[in-house]
Amino acid sequence: MHSEKKFNTTQNKTNMNFTINLDIRQSAVVKINLNNQIDYASEYMMKILGYNLTEFITQPPKTICHPDMPDIIHDTIGEFIMGYKEGIAVLKHITKTGDTFWAFTHYKPSYNPDGSFEAFVTRRKPLPSKKLDGSILDLKHQISKLYQILKEIESHTDTTRARKYLNGFLEYNNYKSLNDYYMSFFDFKKDELEKYFSIDEKTPQKVINKYINVIEVF
Repeated sequence: MHSEKKFNTTQNKTNMNFTINLDIRQSAVVKINLNNQIDYASEYMMKILGYNLTEFITQPPKTICHPDMPDIIHDTIGEFIMGYKEGIAVLKHITKTGDTFWAFTHYKPSYNPDGSFEAFVTRRKPLPSKKLDGSILDLKHQISKLYQILKEIESHTDTTRARKYLNGFLEYNNYKSLNDYYMSFFDFKKDELEKYFSIDEKTPQKVINKYINVIEVF
């Protein structure tokens, strides 16, 4: 069972593992190239993870993914990356010390001045929440339940069977894609993604309140 804590880089660690709540005003950014290598990580991301920059950029990006994450989710991310397409994911991460954090993650291709592809910029923010009929805890519960099923299928068979289950789940629930399933939990549309992931220290509180119910936990 994980305890909740507000992220604090000076807090002493104990033998307990914590669930970290991302600060919506900070930029948890990682840039990944098509060779699956980390080219850049923001200072805030490094503080959360507990790695120094040298050791982090020499690791594959999957290093920070929690063991609870099913492989099929990584496969779907790889598909839109290899297709140079923008995409989103809800990910459970693990830090160097074993703490965990959930992140709503935006994958966006970046290009060189000459128009050639450079890398994917991944930005992480807290999970948004619905104001009326849902909550941040409900989102974690629902996503965790789906991921657990997919993980169990993979452990007994393979990712092919997990993909068939995921496709059936989405079709039965009238979602065109996994992205649509993720977005169904939120009060804003896909065309507002850029605004949400661009929130920073200058963003007015009333704008943040549109996306997040309980600001106090951050």
